Amino acid sequence: RPMFSMLDHALENTPVVKTIYSSIKDFLSAFVGSKKRFNKPVLVTINKENNIQQLGFITQEDLSELKIAEGSMAVYVPLSYSFSGNLLIVPVDHITRVEASSTEVMKFIVSGGVTDIDD
Repeated sequence: RPMFSMLDHALENTPVVKTIYSSIKDFLSAFVGSKKRFNKPVLVTINKENNIQQLGFITQEDLSELKIAEGSMAVYVPLSYSFSGNLLIVPVDHITRVEASSTEVMKFIVSGGVTDIDD
């Protein structure tokens, strides 16, 4: 544990590496750490005309620190069979909350929709 703490401290204080390391660390803690962030599953309307929607998770409801006008939220959309995804800035009226377990929604997305949903 002391070695891990020393390594963590060194990586957190190394220019350039710090940015990448802290981003990866935050991303991983969003899944399993005390700061779980993928706990607000939503359905995002990508194309209203054809009613095309995508599942994702709200990661930030207030984007004022980025100087993004009120009325938009940050939604992370994971890719199937991957730990990568896309961050979308979505108008609030294109977001519908999903009343399902965030774990089940993530499992459904990552499996490409082929997994069974547990009740």
